Amino acid sequence: MRDFVAYAEFLDFWSKSVPETPFGRDAHERMELCFDAGRLEEIYDQTDALLSMLRGMENNGSRQATILHHLRRLPRFPALDQATYDEIEVFQVKKFLHNYRALMGQLPESVQALFGFEYKSHALEERLDRGGRGTETFYIADGYSPGLASARAEILEIDAQARALEEKRAAEIKELCGLEFKGRSFLLAPKEIMANRDSVGRLLDIEPYDDTRFCVRPAKPVTLLSLLERRGELARLERLCEGEVLVSISEDIKAELPNMLKYRDAALAFDLAWARARMAHELNLMRPALCEDGPIRIANGRFPPCESVCKEHGVPYTPLDAAFEPGATVVFGSNMGGKTVVLQTVAFLQLATQTGLFVPAETFETRIFRSFHYIGERRGGALHQGLSGFGVEMRQLMDAWHCLCAADGGTLLLMDEFARTTSSGEAEAILAAVLEAVARKPGTVALCSTHFHGVPRLHGVRYLRMAGLRKDVRAVGKDSPNTDTIAEIAKAMTYRLVDDDEGRASDAIAVARMLGLDESLAQRAEELFGWRDPKAGDV
Repeated sequence: MRDFVAYAEFLDFWSKSVPETPFGRDAHERMELCFDAGRLEEIYDQTDALLSMLRGMENNGSRQATILHHLRRLPRFPALDQATYDEIEVFQVKKFLHNYRALMGQLPESVQALFGFEYKSHALEERLDRGGRGTETFYIADGYSPGLASARAEILEIDAQARALEEKRAAEIKELCGLEFKGRSFLLAPKEIMANRDSVGRLLDIEPYDDTRFCVRPAKPVTLLSLLERRGELARLERLCEGEVLVSISEDIKAELPNMLKYRDAALAFDLAWARARMAHELNLMRPALCEDGPIRIANGRFPPCESVCKEHGVPYTPLDAAFEPGATVVFGSNMGGKTVVLQTVAFLQLATQTGLFVPAETFETRIFRSFHYIGERRGGALHQGLSGFGVEMRQLMDAWHCLCAADGGTLLLMDEFARTTSSGEAEAILAAVLEAVARKPGTVALCSTHFHGVPRLHGVRYLRMAGLRKDVRAVGKDSPNTDTIAEIAKAMTYRLVDDDEGRASDAIAVARMLGLDESLAQRAEELFGWRDPKAGDV
């Protein structure tokens, strides 16, 4: 599957549908394919509903921004029942409830109903907001417990008394010794400070430091020590009361957890659909159509990676119009003729469809495939150690074959220039054997691109070719092929599928001539090949 996705160059397109919530991004990262047509239709319905909503908000940027804001502010919350939640976890619950309710308030009732939005947690949200410090903060306030309020009030009173005693002691030290600590815990004082030892010893704790100085600290009055001891007792009582509050709040959260999980599911579905709808709106994507059987039908199907490259080089891009019947189809064509892009377009559109995305096509009608296989150049990873290119293709073929034999149908198999690395006669025989077998597999669609024209014509296999170079092209070889040369070839090609009734040979020699092959070599190649297009004239 990894090779199939890499061949389709799909991941960049998929990355344009990244959701906003952390749990939405988790689901997006898995990039799961859907194999249930009914579920896919539900996903498409959700995307359609939000597309309609987006179009209605095109002139209301602030509302879109508000929806995005609350989506992005939805945090993870502890989804498992546990004995006690800590303050951070309670904060996450409160933040989720606030932003979920605010998001829900931005949505029409029809959209709320479609995604299952509801809200029954007013009492819990109200309790979590008892601290009154903001919608996205949580604090165990005095109002949660009379015992907590009493302990904190006494702590405040003790702190005030302690500050007064410390300030009095600091004033006495300054008056007697001329020392100011200014918040520091100790000072280094000269030995002369001991001149009045009895008075100084009452105010300072003194330790020798070196030959000339003492390390001195303010001595705490007995009254202050007593206050600090009481404060320690109250701090322990405060922590005990806070723990009791957390236990009580945790019980409320656990009771509300089933509703919260429903809220998360609704927000997740909306988040994913919102990302899909925004992507479809921005890129002008269309809803795919699903059918149980029949051909894959494509009208103006685009392969964005190729389309982007064409735009970069100023080359016109030709969308794909095609229909591929169940069974096997062979696509002939020379190199640079576009046959690989045909297969990549099919792979790309099918992956978009079964990951729930709308597609870059005017219409794309397809079925649900349960397995995907790609045979050809390994774009999705390194070669198998010790295997040649042909060996790798055989490994890919056998993997696909075992799946085809085990499955009842529903396989999409793409073979791009299969067996290109072995002799043409043997490659054509192997390819024909594969096509003949695949054509008998119900529910399988197999597409094979090749430039081998000696492939036997088999019953049940359809043969198409790329229209290729126009007949009127008069190409002059170039000494050194460059970007302009490639653009000329692209403009001279007709990227359209036609039935291969006449068995026309490829345009390889003509393309080689355009790429700079010496004219004498080109002419001799045509003589040896035994074919020369009479309409080409002298070039």
